[in-house]
Amino acid sequence: MNQKSLYERLGGYDGITAFANDLLPRLRADPQLGRFWQNRGADGIAREKQLLIDFLCSSAGGPMYYTGRDMKT
Repeated sequence: MNQKSLYERLGGYDGITAFANDLLPRLRADPQLGRFWQNRGADGIAREKQLLIDFLCSSAGGPMYYTGRDMKT
């Protein structure tokens, strides 16, 4: 049985990046959640997006390594 990993089924790095590129602008535009990104510069937002991509790739079984804080911290 040769089943694809979750990472592969999500479209790999490109599929997960497309998801993050679609999700983050909608979160920033949300009236309740947008305040978390209100005072962030472009560099900070880009870093958060890359951390999200790394986290999702790593969690789905992909080759990326997540370097951000864990959920407990």
